[in-house]
Amino acid sequence: MEDGEWMRMVWVMKNLCFRYSVLIPVFTLGVSLSGFAETRDLLANGALDAFREVEGWHGVAEVEAVEGKCEFVLKGEGKVLVNTSTRAEKVPYLLTKEEFGDARIELEFMVPKGSNAGVYVLGRYEVQILDSFGRERFGSGDLGGIYQRWDPTLPKEEQGFGGIAPKVNAAKAPGEWQTMEIVFRAPRFDDSGKKYRDATFEKVVVNGQVVQENASTGGHTRSAPLEGDAATGPIAIQGDHGPIAIRSYKVTPLENPDVARIAQLDAYWAEVSRSVNEGDFEAYKATCHEKGVIISGAKKLSYPLADALARWEKDFVETKSGKVKSSVEFRFAHRYGDATTAHEAGVFMYTQELEGKEPTQDYIDFEALLVKEADGWKIMMEYQKGAVMRAEWDALKP
Repeated sequence: MEDGEWMRMVWVMKNLCFRYSVLIPVFTLGVSLSGFAETRDLLANGALDAFREVEGWHGVAEVEAVEGKCEFVLKGEGKVLVNTSTRAEKVPYLLTKEEFGDARIELEFMVPKGSNAGVYVLGRYEVQILDSFGRERFGSGDLGGIYQRWDPTLPKEEQGFGGIAPKVNAAKAPGEWQTMEIVFRAPRFDDSGKKYRDATFEKVVVNGQVVQENASTGGHTRSAPLEGDAATGPIAIQGDHGPIAIRSYKVTPLENPDVARIAQLDAYWAEVSRSVNEGDFEAYKATCHEKGVIISGAKKLSYPLADALARWEKDFVETKSGKVKSSVEFRFAHRYGDATTAHEAGVFMYTQELEGKEPTQDYIDFEALLVKEADGWKIMMEYQKGAVMRAEWDALKP
């Protein structure tokens, strides 16, 4: 068999009867599987039940802002969470007992005139809360901003850096109840603990207006109660910069989209395997993008997948007849992507047995690009980089 035909056969037959292993570092899982994706109403069992013990914070029945002052009038005991009635009283951060990773946070809050607070997701990454009502010029320190980072070792004028201003000033007047929704994605770490993706605020909505989209922090923000990056942590409310009242506080752990994507891709490859193993050409064709490309490292060329499909159809007939038996196992160096794109790379071990001949075994270094369309994942490009030694296969975890 000529080299070009060998590469063609590897492409078709590598999907037969395959088994593959997936490397998902534990650092990326983010949240506990216990009660996964159930919304936590943090005020349901009392104002302080869901939080670590701390002085100052308490529950009241009613709260009203004093007009023109950074001050609250507080009445009774209840489930409205407050830190203090005046700016003069300094109260520590309030941290949840439970730790979270990816999460949706929903707040209803009130601040009096000139007050300042913040939501520190994982205790490290702050979305600012401030009385920003009426400001035409606003920055990262205003309501809905991602607060700046801080490095005291830099020159004084450079110590504060990296904040992200809100897209709009959505602040209501002081003394009015306001809403904030935060959709947060925790930083990602590989199996050695090295960070490969920053903490990201996928969306922040204040009073119904989107103020942040896909905003990455680069690291923990200034004045965070916890320092350094982490995949999980408590949610903290700042309490030492002014009064804040919270009458609704809900957190919903979110599924790691990387896990969801890989599960979908596993199902995709299973369908490819089934269609090739059973000789179902139409089903196999449906897994391929109409503008897909194949790249041969050995031949140093690329060509349309549609052209290859026209040649491969007869191979499905031969597979159904039992003339060819093949199996492939995959080991991945990485599986990157997002909700609609994927880049997967590693080594596959290809074993082939032609009728009347001894089986052969090859190890192929490969990369694949896939896109998700309305009818599912489709392969856009496969780059078969070339044959490698067994040692490279063994170096990847099964």
